Amino acid sequence: MNKVPNHTALKEWSTVIDALGRGEQIVLIRKGGIADPKFGVEADRFYLYPTFFHQAEGAEPAEVTIGHWGEVVKTWRINELELLYRLEPHVVMPRETLDARYRFRPDQALYVIAVRTFALADSVTIPVKKDYLGCRSWVSVDEEIDIDGSAAAMPDSQLSGRIAEIDALLTSSSAATVSLS
Repeated sequence: MNKVPNHTALKEWSTVIDALGRGEQIVLIRKGGIADPKFGVEADRFYLYPTFFHQAEGAEPAEVTIGHWGEVVKTWRINELELLYRLEPHVVMPRETLDARYRFRPDQALYVIAVRTFALADSVTIPVKKDYLGCRSWVSVDEEIDIDGSAAAMPDSQLSGRIAEIDALLTSSSAATVSLS
């Protein structure tokens, strides 16, 4: 069995995870949750843990299905709203959500994280435990989730091209680039 180190999972809106899995979106836009004093990329490989609380569906369910995992390819930190708006055609989140993420903790930069997304060969439904709840970004899931046999959401050559597009949008101004790979 091949697993993600430390069973690390990043909590993200289920709609964003679905878009990553379909190859419609390749970046995550994060500043952390209310329970996160600061956001940081805690792992370069992680399960994508779907959340529903901030979406129209309301409360978290009793169980979630993890069907994807991701690998960080590149990150940028941005402090300008105009740079964030340049990403609007590349994400499934509406402008109001981008605004809210930007304005949350105005003293902190926003992370834009390019992710190589994989679909698990076999999705795993896990119970939502107390440790997984709350408005925080990173959790360590107790369950054994095998990543062997996973399929990439898009070929590496296509992903590289899309990352180059994002990079051109963000580095043409004062975005700070942080390379993790």
